[in-house]
Order: sequence, then C-alpha cells, then structure tokens
Amino acid sequence: MVTTRLLMASSVAAIALIAQSASAQTTTVDTQDSGAQAQEGSQAALDEIVVTGDRTGTEAVQVGSFRGARPLDVPLTISVIPRTLIDNQQALSVGDALKNSAGVSTSQISSTFYSSLAIRGIDIDNRGNYRLNGTLPVINLVGLPLENKERVEALKGASALYYGFTTPSGIVNLTTERPTPIQSISASVIGSSAGQIGGTLDYGNTWGDGVFGARLNAAYVHLDSGIDDTKGRRSLLSGAFDVKPASNLTFTLDVERIYTNAGEPPTYRYTTKPPQTAGNPDPTAALPALRSNSLNFGAGDWVKTYGDETNVLAGMRWKFSPAWELSASYGTSDMTRYRKAGYIDFGKPLGNDNYTLTIGNAPRERNFNKNYRAELAGVVKLGILTNNILIGASENIRDRDNPNTVNKTFVQNIADPLSFPDVPFARPDYGTGDVRKVRVDDIGYYVFDRLSVGSFLDLLGGVRFSDYTESQRATGLVTFHGKPTSFSYGAVAKPTSWASVYGTYIEGLEPTPLAPTTAINSGVQLPPSESRQYEAGVKVEPKRGVLLTAAYFDINRGAAYVNGANVYVIDGRQSYRGVEFSATGEVTPELTIYATGLILDTEYTEGSPTTLSSNGAGLPLYNNNGSCTTAVPAANAEALRCQTTTNVGNRVDGAPKNTFSLAANYKFSSLVPGLSVDAGVFHVGSRALNAQNLIIVPGYTTFNLGLGYATEISGTKTNFRLNWENVGDRRYWATAGADFVAQGMPSVVKFSISVDM
Repeated sequence: MVTTRLLMASSVAAIALIAQSASAQTTTVDTQDSGAQAQEGSQAALDEIVVTGDRTGTEAVQVGSFRGARPLDVPLTISVIPRTLIDNQQALSVGDALKNSAGVSTSQISSTFYSSLAIRGIDIDNRGNYRLNGTLPVINLVGLPLENKERVEALKGASALYYGFTTPSGIVNLTTERPTPIQSISASVIGSSAGQIGGTLDYGNTWGDGVFGARLNAAYVHLDSGIDDTKGRRSLLSGAFDVKPASNLTFTLDVERIYTNAGEPPTYRYTTKPPQTAGNPDPTAALPALRSNSLNFGAGDWVKTYGDETNVLAGMRWKFSPAWELSASYGTSDMTRYRKAGYIDFGKPLGNDNYTLTIGNAPRERNFNKNYRAELAGVVKLGILTNNILIGASENIRDRDNPNTVNKTFVQNIADPLSFPDVPFARPDYGTGDVRKVRVDDIGYYVFDRLSVGSFLDLLGGVRFSDYTESQRATGLVTFHGKPTSFSYGAVAKPTSWASVYGTYIEGLEPTPLAPTTAINSGVQLPPSESRQYEAGVKVEPKRGVLLTAAYFDINRGAAYVNGANVYVIDGRQSYRGVEFSATGEVTPELTIYATGLILDTEYTEGSPTTLSSNGAGLPLYNNNGSCTTAVPAANAEALRCQTTTNVGNRVDGAPKNTFSLAANYKFSSLVPGLSVDAGVFHVGSRALNAQNLIIVPGYTTFNLGLGYATEISGTKTNFRLNWENVGDRRYWATAGADFVAQGMPSVVKFSISVDM
C-alpha cells in the first residue's frame, strides 16, 4: 500500500498549493465565536481549534469532521465529558466517564479490566471505534487511562464519512492534555475503601517563547475493585509534545504506554437453552439469583488477565493562509494481551448451587493498528455563501492475532465458591494455517462541505469512496473486498444565534467481528454490512455554558448474532429508534448539572422465517428431556417438534429500553469557600439477554454521592475529594446481551488528595 499512501500525500499537497493561490487574507478568530465572526466578516477565515478552559463541555467539539465547531452547529448527538466532571467524580475509566452520557451501557463483561461499552444498544468496536485526538484508532482491551486526558467525547451514530468502517454505535474520542503555557506540576494520591491505592504525577511547561512544549503524565495504582480475587496493578507513562517553529505551523507528538494486570471475574452465560418447539416457540428461563456484589465464583486468584499497549500519534498542522490549513498524521496502537477469564452456564444447574465453571485461556492476543491521514481544510466565501470544505484521505490497517481459547472446566458452587489450583493450558492455537491472524485494510477518500447561507442556514453534504479488504495474513487469502461509496447530507437552521434545528442522513459501513470463541463456528470472518441513520434534533443555548438538546434518531443495520443453534450468523436487519435529550452546563456559578436521557425502541425487522428442525438425513427432531433428537415421543409429537423460531419482532439483545442520568455539583462559595458536593443518579432500563428474547434482564438504578474541598496549605493549592459509588450496595445486572450477564460493582468509597505546585 506504499503507492496508495504516496498518492494520498501528493494529491492533498497538490490541492493545498492550488487552494493557497486562491485564499484570502483575514484575522484568525477564537473557536468559541468563530462561526459568527467568519460569516459576518467580508473575508474568509478558517476556524481555530481551541478548546482549553472548556469546563462544561459546551464550547467546542474535537471529533470527526466537525472539529473546532460549536456543539450548537453540529447536526449530530455529541456528549462531551470535560476534565472537571472527570475529577469531581474521580472517574478512572472510560466507562466511569461515559455513564454521564445517555444511552451508554456496559456490555457482556465486568468492567474490572477494561470498559466494554455499548451506545444505544450497539456495541462499540473495541478495535476501531475508540480514537485518540480524533484520529488514531486505539485498542480498548486493556483499560484506557484518563489521567492524561483533557476530555472524553462520544459522537453517537454512524460515522463512515470520516472514520470508514465502524459500528453505528458511535466514536469515543479521547483528547490528551496539551503542554501548559507556564510550568505546572501536580501530584495526587488516590485510593478506595476496597484497598486500592496509587499515585499520579502531571508536569507541563513551554519553552523558547512558545516554540516547544511538553506535558508528561505518570500513574501507578495497586488495583482492588472490591470483588474477590481481582487485585492487580496498572501503570501509565505518557508524553504530549508540541513544536511550533512558526506561528502557522505546529508539530505534535503523543506517546502513551499502558499496562494492566488484574483479575477478571467470570460472567454468567446462557449456554444450555430449552429447545424451541412448535408447542412452545418462545420458551423462557430464569436468571440466577443476585448475590453479594463482591462474590467471585472463579477458580482462584490465578485467573488473571494482563496486557500492555503503546500508542504513538504524530501530527502536523500548517495554516499556510488564514483560510486554508493542511494537516497530516501517522499513528500506531500496539496491544498484547494474555487473558484468563470464565463463565458459568446457568442454563444447566447441577443441583445444590453447583454449576459447570469454564475457564478459558487466550494467550498472546495481539492487535496492531496503523493509521495514516492527510487533510485539506479551508473556507471559500462568495457573498453571503461560505463554504467550509474538508478534503481528505486515510488508511487504517488493523492486524489481529486472536488465538482460539483453550478451556478447562470445574464444578463450582456459586453460593460458597471453591478455589482450585492453577492448571496448565495448551499453547496458543491460531487455527490451521494461522487463519485467525487477520488483516483489515480500510482506505478512504472523502469530501465534506458545510455551506453556510448567511448566519441562519447550513447545508451539509459529503461523500466517501472506500477500498476495503479483509484477508488472512498467513495465507494471503482475501475473505472480503469491496469498494463501496457512502453519502451523508443534512441541514442546520439557526433562527437565532442561540438555537438550531437540524436533520441529517448518514450511511454507515461496519465490519462484522470475528465469530466469538464460544460459538460453534468460532473465528469465522463474516462480510461487512451497511447501516443507515436518520436524525433530527434541536439544540438551544439559553446562556453561555448551558446547552439543551433533544433528538430523534432512526438507525437500521445488519444483524449479526449467535443463533439458537450456537452458530454466529448475519441474518436480517435491526432497527433502533429513539429519542435522546440532555441538559448540561453551569446553570449558576454555584450549580453545574449533566442531565441526559434516552428512550429506545429496538426490533429485528427482517430475518429468517420459522423453520421446523431436521437432522442431516431429513428426519424431524423432537424435544426429549431438553434436547432435540429423532426419537418420536409417545404423545403430542407435533407440539414437541423442534424448530428455529424467527427473531423478527423481537427486541435487539443488549439494548436498554431507556437510560437516564443526572450528575450535579454544587459549590458553597458564600458559606464555605472551596467546599462542594456532588450527587449522581444513573438508570439503565431492561435489556434482552439474546436475540431469541428468552430472558428479559431487569433494569437498575444506582446512586453516587461526593464531597470536595479546595484550599491552600502553605501556599500550595490542595484538593480533597470523597466519592461514594453505588450508595447502599445495590445488587443489579450491569451487563446483558449475547447470552451473557454480569453482576454490577460493589459499593466503594474513593478518595483523592491532589496538590498543584
């Protein structure tokens, strides 16, 4: 692909030279007021991307093709979790931060090792949908740290125009902290009532009259989630560097090294299911009893997962005229993981609280992402018409070495779990001919234009031309190749400077993940699919720093799931329709709120019809004591005939019926300066366990409380924080979907002491 990358670079550079000759001269403006000023002025100017000091996440976004735009002008649903909220809640993971965003829920596993998340009931692809600084796809399989992040953004819905083949759940963007203009040093001690303890260090500075700046972060934490046998440790070393040899030229470099080692408690898996029959086409089953949140029914403290990840992102921005900017980036994300994890088949109890516990070993899993991107952004003004143009090219190469999981089984009592001695596992197996070593090469060329008619109307349109290939690296066999074209368009009407109404249509392209290791056809690579998204909404900014939003969306995508025969298939279509709303910002100087909500309706709209089951010889199968055999039962044969019941009309598994969150911070500025309180309420509605809807997992609501105090001790700014999560130790099912359920986290009190020097 060297030729492709040379073509990308040369074509964008040529466009830049052409645009340079036509660009006009004007004065740069700050992002927060750039939209109005650029349109009111007589000359074109490109918006600056400046988001420092955005304490409420209402000033600007930095994700996708809308980087630097005000949220009011973006015709999509975007949640921004700023550093202030992360600190107030002592959020340590991406899941901790995004619980403040409507429609975000945990998926399939417990969150002790990393946050496996879904948005609007659609899983976020852990290898392609998490981005560093809006560009590099980083791998969310070892726990992405927040100590060096300025903000977390969630761009919800389809995003193929800018990011290529990604699931229409959305893009999670992690923005790193940048160098400070003067020397800044801060340190903190963090811990919890569960025994977790650690420390962080943050240093920033700029030298040479702003020519060179650096931001260095370090963290080391002894982990303890409060769940038995999950102790471990994690560490972070990172650096963010800016070099500005000229006022219009910036080079950036971000490097982070992540390490995590911790126990991953087993989940419950509904493996043994009652057969679907003509007489009982939709059988139901019961969930296991909720037990202590600290219970771990794994085989012992040797069931651990450890992994490391190195992310490197280099970038360049050259604003060669006030109206035009050329940018380019190159980055890699390299992750290695050794995983031991397990599940209990709650569909087949052995009596007296005994179940079959399966511990799986997947050593030497390797994921390596490589990303190239080059873009030309500019403004062309023609009277009252202003064209904000983005022309770009990107290539994202994703290599995955995912060994078959080697399993060992134990008889475990979940009421009084036993600890078993460590057992040897077979060496990693990548399948015959290393077929599980796969490569995805996603090349795209895209053009996007936001045409502003005065200050009252924006018309948006874009097209992406893709060249997408999936192949087996060892054999060179191409398993899928396509050159799809995807479109997006929309409009934003702004009747006033503080309100907007919008509508958009976006076509999405998404890869189908490898068949899970628990499926009969484990490791099979199914072809990608297309998605379509419509969204309409309104955004109101009644005062600066306060943003109210409401949106209706309709997403239609291909359905990939493990069917009733435990085979991973693509079958039919899924529909996601919902209303999402939020109210965020600084209501008064003392009160800041983050309120969000989602009401969601999901359904399998297309799929295979109901079919009666037969064996390979064409003989009918009947339900005999919970299994399908060819023996004809003594009576009621027709009712006991096994069948595969259609999923059409069922709820999509893992998608919550609704979600609501409310987080508030109140400062007692006049009574006790420096004292603040925090409170949070987080609700996730009911979810279907699987595509067959054999179980509907009930929803839950948890409560958090916090207290902060900022003061000066011997001239040093010092902050004390306490946060009580899951007040009252509520027992609940935190994850549900794809036949898995996992219990929620136990109640814990977090504390931190930080100083700014």
